[in-house]
Amino acid sequence: MEIKLAFSKSHLMVTVPPPVKVDVYQPSITENPVTLDKFRVAFLNSGADRFMEDTALLIVVNDGYRHTPTAQMLEWLEACRKGVIEKSTFLIATGTHQPPSPQHLEQIFGPFYERIRKRLHWHDINDEKSLCKLNEDPLGGEVYVNRLLFETSKVLIIGSVEPHYFAGFTGGCKSVIPGLADLATIERNHNLANSLQAAPLKIEGNPVAEHLWSLLDFFDRKKFFTLQLVVDSQHRIAGVFFGHLREAFDKARRLAEELYAPNAPHQYDIVLGELLPPLDKNLYQAQKAVENCQAAVADGGQAVVIAACDEGVGSDYFYRQADNWDRRQNRPRDGQIRFGSHKLSRIIEISKRIEVGIYSHLPEETVRRVFYEPVKDINKLITDKINMQKSCRVAVVHDAGHTVLKIK
Repeated sequence: MEIKLAFSKSHLMVTVPPPVKVDVYQPSITENPVTLDKFRVAFLNSGADRFMEDTALLIVVNDGYRHTPTAQMLEWLEACRKGVIEKSTFLIATGTHQPPSPQHLEQIFGPFYERIRKRLHWHDINDEKSLCKLNEDPLGGEVYVNRLLFETSKVLIIGSVEPHYFAGFTGGCKSVIPGLADLATIERNHNLANSLQAAPLKIEGNPVAEHLWSLLDFFDRKKFFTLQLVVDSQHRIAGVFFGHLREAFDKARRLAEELYAPNAPHQYDIVLGELLPPLDKNLYQAQKAVENCQAAVADGGQAVVIAACDEGVGSDYFYRQADNWDRRQNRPRDGQIRFGSHKLSRIIEISKRIEVGIYSHLPEETVRRVFYEPVKDINKLITDKINMQKSCRVAVVHDAGHTVLKIK
């Protein structure tokens, strides 16, 4: 059987010899994309029109690293509620990301950019003057958030929901924290991802997700109203959910799971996880494929990421820490947990059960430094597995940066 996988600017062909059976998984595509008429019904039924009455809004939106169709949502909101764009202030939730580039601003707002630019702000994690203390979190640290959240009585959050490899899902409270929080709070939260209980599709019992949602209790939640979207892999809008933040998020995540989390009947000896742009650009992003597929790998099996990583390592938060890492104890040698450490600890922990490899353009020493095994020849890997155990079950996961393979 010939398998075609995206790789760099071309593709990679993998040959699986008979009688090996290959199961192929990919995200589902919505058959009935949301139209303006469906959007209007959801808008009116949710009470969004009443929420937008009288008071000017602060509208919080995602930055350019998400595929949220923000401009289209603004267009539809304006069609449902005249004047809402002109009387609103806009705030981009950047989290730890860089300030939006001119290209990102055009991408986010499209034709609305010129209309709103004088009322547009973005979160700057390095600007202490833009932060205001919220409270102290259960971990004992002070929590700061963007002061615009306190200067406005009504906040509309526009977010999109899809699986996230350690927070369970994107969207929901993540637009506020980490999207509008201080670096120390984000670090405390992300350090909880050193636990494998922080997993894709998981909210309850996930220390990262539970910490994030607990911080929302410091706000009067009535000030927040939200539009949570689910967009399929073809960037078509599969669902829109208005309402209070947790309720709308829970509805959206159920639909996101239907689209992005196919069920597998059993575990596999080899799972090939194909990453698509832009997640295939560097090693930092490539980990998402491992996290999304690893549950479907049998004990002693192999998860192989297919990602060219033409831009190299990516963020070096975790790469620099590798030299200070005690692999046997799975912790820093100096005992200090730093931002990005979960990138190392999780791969080591997963590697106790299965082999984790990557097929890329990276030098072998670069890959091994952060605890992956370089894979030179996928065809040989499959053949060797067959010769070793006389049988082999193989799964191919397309768009593995978003597709989570579940075991029934």
